[in-house]
Amino acid sequence: MASQLLEKLFQNNPHLNEIQKDRIAETLQYLEQHKISLLFEELLSQLIFEMSNQPRKTLLDALKNYKNQQFFDTSDYEVIFEHFDIFNDKTVKINSIRQGLQIIGITKSEEEINQKYQSILKKGFLNKNEFIDIMKNEYTQR
Repeated sequence: MASQLLEKLFQNNPHLNEIQKDRIAETLQYLEQHKISLLFEELLSQLIFEMSNQPRKTLLDALKNYKNQQFFDTSDYEVIFEHFDIFNDKTVKINSIRQGLQIIGITKSEEEINQKYQSILKKGFLNKNEFIDIMKNEYTQR
């Protein structure tokens, strides 16, 4: 979110010198490396979900509990799986992994997914349990 905005604002800006461009590139790399956009998206989602009268306290509490927090649960992953199971045969194609991860705010390249889940991907499809396990694993490691 924030990194995309920065990228759009400063991409190919003719008024920036090389030092400014380098600094922006460093900033974008930092945001991506530390998954700052994901953190802000999750915090904003929680704030909207709770609609607390004390938004600062809600945000501080959420930050204190961030690593242990699970915004998504198994039922959410099941809904995502069912969305991709268009033939209702209890399987999805392997490209559903990357799309499912994007839905929960995790961006992985096709190469990363192929390398990490080689054994599962050889079949060309995933069953519901495999899909859910991957979603849980990736979300926990975010």
